[in-house]
Amino acid sequence: MTQNGFLPWTRSCFVCGEANPQGLRQRSRLEDGRVLLDFTPAEEHVGYQHLVHGGLGMTLLDEVMTWAAIMAAGRVCVAAEMATRFVQPMRVGEPLCAVGWVTESKRRLILTTGELTDTAGQVLLRATGKYVPRPAEETALCADDFVRDPAAIPLARIFAPT
Repeated sequence: MTQNGFLPWTRSCFVCGEANPQGLRQRSRLEDGRVLLDFTPAEEHVGYQHLVHGGLGMTLLDEVMTWAAIMAAGRVCVAAEMATRFVQPMRVGEPLCAVGWVTESKRRLILTTGELTDTAGQVLLRATGKYVPRPAEETALCADDFVRDPAAIPLARIFAPT
C-alpha cells in the first residue's frame, strides 16, 4: 500500500454506496498504509437519545478494516470474525474518525485492527477482525458495482489481475 488517496466507492454499499437511499454515502481514503473514514453521527444514528448506536461504530470499523484487507489481498474480502471493545460512548454531532490497518496478511486470512476516535484522538471503540479474500471471479462480479471516478484510486491499482 504505497499510494495515498480516496478509495473507490460503490453504488449499493450501506457505508459508501452513492445510490443506497438508506446508506451513509461516506468516502474512505488511504493514508500511509492505513484506511481512514471521517463521519459525524446525526440524530437518526442514536441508540439511546443522546448516544450513538454501537452497531454504527462497528459498521464504520468494519468498512475501514475491510478496505485494509482488500488493499493487502488485491481482492474483495469479507469479515469472518470481528471483536469490538467499546471504550467510550459516541455522541450525536461529535465528529469521528475510523482507521483500519492490517496486522498480518496470509493468502487465506488477513488480520486487521481498527480504532474509532474523536477529534481529540481519544479512542472510543477498538476492534480486531479476521478477513477472508474472496475468489477472483467474485471480485470481478463486484467490480461492476464500483463507481469509476477520477477522484478515486483506480480499481486496476487495487485489484490484482485475474
